[in-house]
Amino acid sequence: MHEQLSALADGELDESERELALAALATPDGQQYWRACHLIRVALQADAGAAATAIDGGAFQSRLARRLAAEPAYGRRTAAAGGEAADAGGTDAPSSATLP
Repeated sequence: MHEQLSALADGELDESERELALAALATPDGQQYWRACHLIRVALQADAGAAATAIDGGAFQSRLARRLAAEPAYGRRTAAAGGEAADAGGTDAPSSATLP
């Protein structure tokens, strides 16, 4: 069944197997596999954002963005911490001067 659905998704299904593939799409397993095939295709086409949106409507991306925004900025020493800015060279990369 999965082989026929994969071939259908790829546009390579033999005409003689069309009815079998369509019957497989009528089952819950077939529908789940069909969605998985399309998610894999989107991911392989290097459009991870579209894949994430297809999975959960973009909720994961929103949660990740909020968590990243809430993270402290690492690699910078403030005047209150007793030092100068670590990115004096114009980069945001941590340097050995900022490590404990």
